[in-house]
Amino acid sequence: MAELLAQQPRLTKEEAITKALGVKPSVGSQAAAKSPLTPREREIARLVAEGLSNRSIAETLVISPRTVDGHVENMLGKLGFGSRTQIAAWVSQQAASSLP
Repeated sequence: MAELLAQQPRLTKEEAITKALGVKPSVGSQAAAKSPLTPREREIARLVAEGLSNRSIAETLVISPRTVDGHVENMLGKLGFGSRTQIAAWVSQQAASSLP
């Protein structure tokens, strides 16, 4: 039994729920599932793309500016970017690729 389970591919939480419900995932959720960013990082990336400063993002999400700084740094590292402008361009590209 353990060998059979070990051979099964791992599903993300969203994939498992979708499979259990028998629902086809939307294009947007498929793009999100393939994203290297966490849901919170994607939320912050979207706000960066809207041109908000870290302080404004912190006020919008009711978190500390230092937390936003950390998320932005993590995003830059994960995506291999060096600037917020690159994050904004990435968000635009992700949005465009999720259109039908």
